[in-house]
Amino acid sequence: MFKLKKTGFCKDNIISYGNMFLLGNGHLGYRGTLEEYQKSEMVGLNVVGFYDRYKDKWRESVNMPNPFYLKIENYSILDNDYVSHEIELDIKNAVFKRKTTFNNLFIKSERFVSQSEDLICFKYQIMSSIDQSLHISLGTDLDIYEINGPHFSSMNVKQNDLIVEFKGITNENEIGYLKSQYIIPKNANIKTFNNGIYTIEINAISNKIYTFYCFSKISKNTKINSFHYDIKDYASIKATHKKIFNEKWNNSDVVIQGNKEAQFAIRYSIYHLLILGNEKYQTSIPARGVSGQTYKGAIFWDSEIFLLPFFTLTNPLIAKQLLKYRINTLNGAKEKAKEEGYDGAFYAWESQENGEERCSKYNVTDPITNEPVRTYFGEKQIHISADIAYALIQYVNISGDTSILFDDGLYMMLEIIKFFMSYSTFENGQFHLYDVIGPDEYHERVDDNAFTNYLVKFVLDKFIEFIDIYDYSINGELLEKIKYFNDNLYLPRINENNIIEQFSGYLKKEDVYVDEVRKRITHPQEYWGTENGVAFNTRVIKQADVVTLLSLLNEQFSKDVLKANFEFYYPYTEHGSSLSASMYSIVASLIGENELAYDNFIKSATIDLGTNQKIWAGGIYIGGTHPASNGGSYLSLVIGMAGLRFINNEIRINPNLPKNIKGLKFKVFYKNKQYLININKTNSKVEELYD
Repeated sequence: MFKLKKTGFCKDNIISYGNMFLLGNGHLGYRGTLEEYQKSEMVGLNVVGFYDRYKDKWRESVNMPNPFYLKIENYSILDNDYVSHEIELDIKNAVFKRKTTFNNLFIKSERFVSQSEDLICFKYQIMSSIDQSLHISLGTDLDIYEINGPHFSSMNVKQNDLIVEFKGITNENEIGYLKSQYIIPKNANIKTFNNGIYTIEINAISNKIYTFYCFSKISKNTKINSFHYDIKDYASIKATHKKIFNEKWNNSDVVIQGNKEAQFAIRYSIYHLLILGNEKYQTSIPARGVSGQTYKGAIFWDSEIFLLPFFTLTNPLIAKQLLKYRINTLNGAKEKAKEEGYDGAFYAWESQENGEERCSKYNVTDPITNEPVRTYFGEKQIHISADIAYALIQYVNISGDTSILFDDGLYMMLEIIKFFMSYSTFENGQFHLYDVIGPDEYHERVDDNAFTNYLVKFVLDKFIEFIDIYDYSINGELLEKIKYFNDNLYLPRINENNIIEQFSGYLKKEDVYVDEVRKRITHPQEYWGTENGVAFNTRVIKQADVVTLLSLLNEQFSKDVLKANFEFYYPYTEHGSSLSASMYSIVASLIGENELAYDNFIKSATIDLGTNQKIWAGGIYIGGTHPASNGGSYLSLVIGMAGLRFINNEIRINPNLPKNIKGLKFKVFYKNKQYLININKTNSKVEELYD
């Protein structure tokens, strides 16, 4: 249950498989492509936290040259007939493997991205069934896939004794270094070296194995020191890599009893989370992880709401690093607030290394007219600041680590609260948050979005509680203003039918469901939102909004309220975001809709296992992996089906297992201790683990 395999070859699946078979270590990502692939097949060696802007295009993360290029003349899966072909992702050990048989030649390869350093390695073997001369291209392919490039304004490459050194200077004068050592068979003859690529000839003897190795290091702005690897080093480096990755699995695996489909789905999701954590860097996790440049390689609310809970429960150190990224980029949030005319900290909707707002005012393109469409995500999705404060609160409550509060965590919360106070409008004795966008992006510039207002209230309550508990010094007049704001912040009421209106006026929108709105679109890549979008004047929403609120703050609402809102909003939800299904799954579990919870869990957990993913939005490519959906699927099991809660300094379990799941077993960290939780249909057990 730890291996993903695909047999045969179809060119239409190249992009999907590149995402599906992705490798990474939280700082580097290498797409699941084959050695003979190039730019047109979207080969990508992506570096988190390394950004550049080309001319007036969006600033995005940088792809490095491909050090794993190897093509055998007349034996390419792209151009030549093959007998058999199989690729495999070993998710237990984070190793990609390939086997291809042609007439007269067999290819076997494997690669991994080291978990201990910024090193990627591959081993490539060939065996001919006849004596023949093989002509091979091997080396570092400088023709880089870009969404908005080229990002290297100058590229310099040199070689010495099968070591290829690349130095690229970006348009913003940052430097990318890539240094690769190749080991080739003894009887291989190097013919030429040109632009990073060796041409090699081997007079192959039948049934003899010929092996190639590559060891490649990547660095930003720091020149890579000399290194030398031998063949034996490959096995030792791989063993260390596997050991580290297995240790990660030991703390994060979820064992599902009685359902093989669900078991593989959650393990595949967890794999994609594990390749994103890196304890060495205080960067965060982009919306598309390490799969490429989509969404500019920027950090969204996904990190705090969907990913950070997983790391808080399984690897608190990485969770803390993610929060430190937000604290370290506080100045960027304060600068954004100032530019928009507000006090405090207004965090970027799309954040890069220093926290500046990188969200375009024209985030989508009309696919019919090809004209840019004005959107307000960066200016009006103010809930991002509350999301970050919420994540900090959850981390402190679960980990028990209060040190982050005194390492500017409380100061960050204060600046966030000051922003919401300055953004608000006082009217009829209450503070309102007008002109915002909630999680549902199909309805822009609405008033008093329930998700936003309730989450801000939660942050206010906890901040006031924290400063009292930890004796945090704050100006008395300011504290009184905060308390007054807290006491008088408008919260959308729960009506006589137990419904929380998503925003002021939502219930006055046209009462139609998703299928009806879908009939109104005129182009398959049409964006449903903005004032001219097909969904804007209807109740149809992009993703869970009120239901996300109920998922995050479920203890504040009765089961009747959870049930009423789940049933009300479900048929209006298009699930146009990968973040949606897991939120519905959690709430479904809490109200006893266990089969719907399972269906939405599977939808969330298998999003990257198919080949029909949504890769366009309003004419913009949005392909890549979906780590937030992976994180949400983990929460669907642990928070939803297992009913995990932390109450009065104790772990509580209230299982809601669907029919086809007989039991769950997983580990969590709580207040610096680790616990094993074992659930089946008849009983639940929480056991403290000791070193």
